[in-house]
Amino acid sequence: MSLKTFYLRQMGCAKNLVEGEHLAGLLLSRGWRAVESPAKASALIVNTCGFIQPAVEESLAAILELAAGKREGQRLVVAGCLVGRYGKKLAAALKEADLLVSPGQVPRLAELLEGMDLGAKERLAMGPARGIFGAEHPRALSTGPGWAYLRLSDGCGNRCGFCTIPAIRGKLRSRPMEDILGEARRLAQAGVGELNLVAQDLTAYGSDLGVKAGVARLLPKLAAIEELKWIRLLYLHPDSADGDLLRIMAATPKVLPYFDLPVQHVADPVLQMMRRKKSSAQVRELVAQVRELVPGAVLRTTLMTGHPGEGEAEFAQLTRFVEQTQFDHLGCFAFQPEAGTRSARLARPPAKEARARARKIMSLQKKISRERLRELRGREMECLVLGPHPDSDLVWRGRLARQAPEVDGEVIITEGSAPPGGITRCLITKTHAYDVEARLL
Repeated sequence: MSLKTFYLRQMGCAKNLVEGEHLAGLLLSRGWRAVESPAKASALIVNTCGFIQPAVEESLAAILELAAGKREGQRLVVAGCLVGRYGKKLAAALKEADLLVSPGQVPRLAELLEGMDLGAKERLAMGPARGIFGAEHPRALSTGPGWAYLRLSDGCGNRCGFCTIPAIRGKLRSRPMEDILGEARRLAQAGVGELNLVAQDLTAYGSDLGVKAGVARLLPKLAAIEELKWIRLLYLHPDSADGDLLRIMAATPKVLPYFDLPVQHVADPVLQMMRRKKSSAQVRELVAQVRELVPGAVLRTTLMTGHPGEGEAEFAQLTRFVEQTQFDHLGCFAFQPEAGTRSARLARPPAKEARARARKIMSLQKKISRERLRELRGREMECLVLGPHPDSDLVWRGRLARQAPEVDGEVIITEGSAPPGGITRCLITKTHAYDVEARLL
């Protein structure tokens, strides 16, 4: 183990991944060296997620795993959302942690670590989340060749009844448009062809800066960057997604016809208790508008079962909606009553029933996905080549424009070769429930 070496364990969502990349970039810029083995690190860092209880438990398990193998002279650092959510309680419970850093204090992590070497006693660094990492901050990409995430904002101004994000990440804070474009140009020049735009709420981007229709104004500017090939928008809040944005997406070259609309539910009693603004009829109208404006559009959504207000009739309505809409991609989760949220205080179906309902939705979606993918057999499509498959040395893997990273299926490349990170033509030869097989042309 040498001084100023760090091992980073990354947890949570794409937004958290970007924050971890900046965290690593800051350490590297100050002379630290990243290592792949905890045994070789002087600092063991877990960039945590604290959004829902399963994520909390997963982060705690990672922390305790590293703590169990911690050696003399190593420091265990817990950073990110888990600290932002639990603060002093977490510090009191996690005696194994030498340093706990909330999201608002992550930019100080390197100086906090170095200060400890000089005798500083600060163990818990808490503070409000005011800024956001920008183009001027170092960033160590971890997503592999040819693609990256680009975060437009942090925090959220919505007050959904079930969500902890505003309490953990703070109010909406958007990056200036020129700052975003500057980072996008650098990523493109470094070989990034696929850019995935992320935020807690993309559709709200710029509203805190007095910019109206911020995403709609940003997209043509991003598309003008020559090296970029694919631009994908992840998480369009249904309450603020409108026809103007959809038309800009449809009309802007390089913006993929991929619409990620996490509607959560479609029964009015549930939507009202969730504090969603759009009614069931308006949600259906939004989905129909996407299909009308963009024939062949790829639709993804996220649903929740067992939320307060959901009875048998409301669940039946949700099931019919899934059957009728035929989403290309869908994730469904059982409601988790999170402390401090409004929804946690309301009467709800038993957790066992909520989980059973989520399984029914996912079983139904599996059949829908299998049928929709079957239509791709024999078609030539563009494929982003990612590299060797982690489960086999004999095949490679890739991604179609219709597949977002991490959350959708992938392309199993059975024949042909191309440089990782490049976008090339492929022929779909076989399809499964979520993945497809293809040979490169």
